Amino acid sequence: MTSRDDVNARKVERLTAQLMKERAHLALMTKANDAINARKATENTDPAQGSGIRRKPNAKADARRFNAYDREATISIAQVDAEKEVARLESALEAATAERFRVLLVRSDLLGARAIRDEFGWHAVVKLNAMTVSVKTPYSWTDKIPFDRVLEARK
Repeated sequence: MTSRDDVNARKVERLTAQLMKERAHLALMTKANDAINARKATENTDPAQGSGIRRKPNAKADARRFNAYDREATISIAQVDAEKEVARLESALEAATAERFRVLLVRSDLLGARAIRDEFGWHAVVKLNAMTVSVKTPYSWTDKIPFDRVLEARK
């Protein structure tokens, strides 16, 4: 097991733990939102409130009602944010798992390659070194890409 495997294994474990935590948070927010919707469905409201008419001014009741609206909006926003975070963590976990089990190319795989691809795109091979591949740049120098960064090679 190489140090690369250790790093990727820890990354997968960390993302898995974050995903479980975020799913629990999403379940909590969904439960709170469902409770609010159930309470609103069974709540006896004053029919005059819907039209904006009030029976008599009451600052405390108004503050309670407005605070309830704020809490409801905060919970709805938190639920949407939690759903987005779960989706992001699921895709990050999938990418980390794929990276962990990706087959690395070795020097013998790259012998005779005319082009290689890394995370930035395709590059023309100039020279194959012991641990890196020298690739052509639009400038007067060459860049070196380590073998473990090479995703694909074409001969």
